[in-house]
Amino acid sequence: MDTSYIKKAIEMDIQSLGCEVWGLELFGRKSNQTLRIYIDKEDGISVEDCEAVSKHVSKVLDVENDFSENYILEVSSPGFDRKFFYEDQYQDYLGEELKVSFFDTDNKKTVRGILRKVTPHGIQIDLEQEIQEVPFSSIIQANLII
Repeated sequence: MDTSYIKKAIEMDIQSLGCEVWGLELFGRKSNQTLRIYIDKEDGISVEDCEAVSKHVSKVLDVENDFSENYILEVSSPGFDRKFFYEDQYQDYLGEELKVSFFDTDNKKTVRGILRKVTPHGIQIDLEQEIQEVPFSSIIQANLII
């Protein structure tokens, strides 16, 4: 099962609790997977928000026939050094410092710089001496730097 299926199954329920899905990670062996859900809202996430979402999502996923019976559910905020999961998340962080790991031709490259522009195809990072264009399709991981 992939995270887009899970997101679709739980997104409306999480929104009904006043939160939004920031991102999902699913990892581990099929017989013992961990599902990590990052939630966010305008005024910040509390422990109570995480608890409410966790209880509700557990019930929703327990009725989903396609989801593994043996899984660990973790719910948390994205934190200050939030990881970006979706292309539409970058726009709100123009002018902020990011750390981006990506594939540049055949090599993995990591840069730190200021997010200057978001295009339909990728992002532009100001590295002081140059502007690095990074296509969304080549990004391995991107995090906000505080």
